[in-house]
Amino acid sequence: MLIVGICGSPKKANSNTRFLLEKALEAASEVFSEHSETGETKLLVISDYQIRHCTGCDACVRKKPCPESEHDDMPTLEEHLQKADAVLIAAPSYFTSVPGVLKDFIDRSRVMKMQGHQLKDKLFGSITYAGLRYGGQEHVIDLLNRYAIAQGMIVVGASGSPVKDGTFGSGALQTDEGKWRSAKDDMLAIRGSENLGKRIAELLIKMGR
Repeated sequence: MLIVGICGSPKKANSNTRFLLEKALEAASEVFSEHSETGETKLLVISDYQIRHCTGCDACVRKKPCPESEHDDMPTLEEHLQKADAVLIAAPSYFTSVPGVLKDFIDRSRVMKMQGHQLKDKLFGSITYAGLRYGGQEHVIDLLNRYAIAQGMIVVGASGSPVKDGTFGSGALQTDEGKWRSAKDDMLAIRGSENLGKRIAELLIKMGR
């Protein structure tokens, strides 16, 4: 069983999004250990890869290789995703949407849908973080979940306390008092991310992936 986590932040360091994603993957690993299952997690940081823009050439629709893949790292990312049983994508909210580098990945991964639904039936979960308390978090989650549905993946939500926890990992730098913090001090965001990671691992075990 393999869970691949993709950090969609362009930041190389001090990424709140990456921190929450790592918490989710750690929680998943704990579930595998508790059940004595052979499961592993892999973290991919999108900013470590070169991804060229989709040009809309529609080569993938005509069942031809993407011409941009000859010049960038998309084949490597595709290989990781094809091996995964579950995929987690964490993205910060950049002006109520995902960062451009992640959108390039989303656009370029179209080939995996057009050429055989290569991500079909993989479990999927999403995590986000924003600067403002109302900074577009739900818009980002909606975009990511719609992406997963378009790929034929199975969207999974967290299932912690129905009155204390959210259905995905989400939070904000802005506190109720209008002050600022990091995700390391946002316990609700941490708990939501951990619950998501745990549930995905538990479902993989139940499904015998």
